[in-house]
Parts: sequence; C-alpha cells; structure tokens
Amino acid sequence: MFSKKKKSMSLLLALVVLTTGLCACGAKDTNNGGAGQPDNTKVESSEKEEEKAPAETEAAGPDISEEVTLVMYLIGDRPVDNDEVFAKINERLKAEINATIDVKFMSWSEYEQKYPLIFASGEDWDIIYTADWCFYNAQAAKQGFYEITQEALETYAPMTAETMYPEAWEQAKVNDKVYMLPMNYKEITAYVYMARGDLMDKYNITSVSSLDEAEAYMDAIVKNEPTLIPIDVGSDYDKLFFYDRMFKKANWESEEKVIPIGPWQVMASVSEVDDTVSVAGTYDQPAFQDVITRLKDWKDRGFWSKNAVVNTQNNTESFQAGKSALAMMNVNTAKSVYASVSAEHPDWDIRVFDAQDGVPPVLNSYLANGMSIFSKSKHPERALMALDYLRNDVEVNNLFCYGIEGKHWEAAGDNALVSLPDSANYAYDGNCNWGVRNDASWRVVEGGIPNLTELNQVWQESARSERYQTFVFNDESVKNEIAAMGEIFDTDYKLLGLGFTDDPEADIAKLRDKMEAAGAQKVYDEIQKQGLEFLAAE
Repeated sequence: MFSKKKKSMSLLLALVVLTTGLCACGAKDTNNGGAGQPDNTKVESSEKEEEKAPAETEAAGPDISEEVTLVMYLIGDRPVDNDEVFAKINERLKAEINATIDVKFMSWSEYEQKYPLIFASGEDWDIIYTADWCFYNAQAAKQGFYEITQEALETYAPMTAETMYPEAWEQAKVNDKVYMLPMNYKEITAYVYMARGDLMDKYNITSVSSLDEAEAYMDAIVKNEPTLIPIDVGSDYDKLFFYDRMFKKANWESEEKVIPIGPWQVMASVSEVDDTVSVAGTYDQPAFQDVITRLKDWKDRGFWSKNAVVNTQNNTESFQAGKSALAMMNVNTAKSVYASVSAEHPDWDIRVFDAQDGVPPVLNSYLANGMSIFSKSKHPERALMALDYLRNDVEVNNLFCYGIEGKHWEAAGDNALVSLPDSANYAYDGNCNWGVRNDASWRVVEGGIPNLTELNQVWQESARSERYQTFVFNDESVKNEIAAMGEIFDTDYKLLGLGFTDDPEADIAKLRDKMEAAGAQKVYDEIQKQGLEFLAAE
C-alpha cells in the first residue's frame, strides 16, 4: 500500500504544479553575459599568460576554438519553417560556443523502428530527444548515451547545473549514472477532445467529455456527414489513444488499480495495491477483452478509417485539414492546435473537452521529456554546451519552443504569447522542443482555449503520481525477449487496439500464445524482481 509520505509528496507536487503550471516564473536573462554563462572570451596570448600553470589556463573556460556542427535527432514531422528558425538559433550558438546544429527528424510513424537503429548505424550524430516512454532506460542501460557527470555539468552546462531541479537529476539516474538532461518543467499529462461546435449544434450534441458522449457524437457524424471521418487516427503517435482511455478508465474504477510497468512494448501491468508486484500481461487483465470488444464495435461502425493501421497522418493533422470531426490529444498539443484552427476556421466554433473521463491525470516525472548525447559523439562536451543554451538561454529557448518572434508569435507580457498566422508553419510547442522546456521562461498562449483554466483546476485537484512512475527497468538480461515482444506489440497488439478483430477472445488468446513463446514470463519475472527492489529502496 502507499505510504503517507508518498501521498504527501504527490499532494505537494500537485500544489507545485498549481503554482507553476499555468504561468512561467520570471525568466532569467542569459543574453547579456549574465552569471552562469561559459566564459568564451578569447584573450590574446602574452609572455606572462604563457607562463601560467595549466590549471590557470583551463580556468578561462572550455576550448571552443574548433568550429563544429552537431547533428540532433527529434521526433515528429519537420515544421515548414524549421530551417529558418534554426538559422537564427545557430547564429547565437556560433557566436557563443562556435557550434551549429543540423536537425533531423524521425516521424511519428517511423520513430519506434528507427530510433534504436541509429545507435548501431555507424552514423555520426550527437544529440537526441529521449524520455521514459522513448527508449531512455533501454539505451542508457546499453551505454548508448554519454554519461553526464556533475563535473561535466558544471564545466560545460553551468546554467543547467544552477537551475536543474535536484529531484530531476535523481530521477535520471540509471545504475547511479545520469545519461539525460531532463526537462526543467513541472507537467501534468491530461488528454482532451477537440470537436467542431458547428456540428455539435447541428446534431444536438451538448458535450463531448466522456467515452459515451464521444461515441454519440461520432455516431451522428457517421450517419450524417459522409465526407468526414469521425476521428482519423493514424501514425504510431495516436493509434492507441482510445484504447488507452478505455483501459485506464476500466482499471481506475476497479479495486486493483492496474497500471503499466516496465517497457511499453512488453505489455506488462501490475496492481498498485499489490505489494508483491505480481506482473501480468495487459491481455490477461479482466478489462482487456471488454475494451477490445468495444473498440471493435467502434471500428465496425466506421468511427475511424479502415486504413487506420497504415495511416501515417496523426488525428490532429486530419482534424486541422477538415477531414475529421473529432480529435484527441494531450493538452499541450491542444493549446497550439486550438489557436491555429480557430484562426483558420472560425466558423467551426472549436470546442475543447476533458477526455480524462474521471481518471486522474498523471503528474509526470521529469523524464517524460529530455535530451541525451550519443555515447559515440565526437563532440560530447560541445553538445552539452549546446543543450545548456537550448534549455536556459531565453532567446534560444524561445526560438526552439515558439519560433521567430514577430513572425510566429508575439509577446503578451512576461509569461504569455499570441500566436501569429505563420505559426501554422512552426506551431507553438510543436517542434519536439519538449526536452528543453523550462519553467523559468515558459509562455502560455493568450486568447487560447477559453475553458483551460477550469480544466486545469480540475486536473490539478486530482492529479497523481503512479506508484512505479520513477521505476527504471534494466533490460540487459532480457533484451532479446523484449525485442521479440516488441515485434508482436507492433503487429497483433496494435491491431487489437484499433478494434481490427473478428473474434476478440480468440485473437487475444493468439496474442497471449505469441507473447509466451517470445519469453514474456521471463521478462515479467525480471520486472517483478526489480519492482520489489524498487519498493524496498523507497
């Protein structure tokens, strides 16, 4: 059972989010030679300087005499204006640390397959987005990431050393070593529906804030709007959104409070109230078959395309393009989408509804977003310096997060912004900048979602940290089994999660057989072992 200490910490964190989540703190100006910046000023040599001891010479700061280009991998689709934005970022980085960044993207439809491959590809690269849900634990355990020591942090990323939350540094440890700079941002993950108010009014739909209400709305669209797909799910980013909502609701309402544990692709789950950490496949949980049966019904009724499995466009893009009548997304994405769609299609009367359906949103660990350096990078120190600026330098951070001021956005006071029409080509918080989010300089969209304050209040009052949220699984002893299970996840599991089955019970049995043959029990036993160690260390 949870300890009183754990409950108190969750409450405290929720209160911190209440005070910091809706508006950014006063931004520290790092643009005018403020304290904490690396001293990169070059001083001409003199005979006296040449006589200095090596330690005194090194005190002048890191050697940046060699100009370098750093390759950085991000996840998502490349924004139209990305090169223009990074040209400005690179101007500042060139001036400050004699480095520039070449950005490459892995789309949502390919990142699951491509991400692990680039580590073994022989390609020369330096920086990559990572997260607890995006291969951090796996790659850290395999030494795929460069270890960031406290000394390196203070030497090459002094602004980060000064401002990083201590608990974020602790959460990033894998076997007592740190391989990530976690986001410096306190975040709640909550999901919303975005619907067209004009169509809601047309069919007398007053709310879309539950699975049942979403079903009624999509049913009206299917029957009356043949040119629209109710919700056009696609890409690996959102194919399982509805499955996730249904499964979490069913388990939250049960006494067992079943939650995921360990790597997502092994489909492991555990009861939060079970101190023995008895791990099982989600396909063996009581709610699973009911959820798949409902998803099959929705698929059969035409709520999403028959091509959803191979659709590479995510549901927010389809919604913005006028192909669908409903979208589901996390609230951070919704802020950007609402602003751009409302500007482009005011006649749609866009409305936003809480999609949590009574399930408390998650108070994210800091590992929900972060940036790491490739262990084989030829310039790890310069990469660390670049990340220091991307995170903490107000000018650079604003560019990365919001685009070019005056073109994509304009300031509205110290803590807000207004999205301009060109933001469609570089969306607010939409460029996989999440790993460098920083409470100190974060801006919210002014004139955004009208009921956002009300929604935030509800979420902040109920938000919680799941029991195993900071659990880090070392997969070294079962990595072959996990690879085999991942292939099954990408095929059988995702098909079921979209309702593509003629016989849920029979196909779940087939999934179970495949998982067992791939070594699921060995993996689950190892998760249980490490889970018990995790609880004992608390």
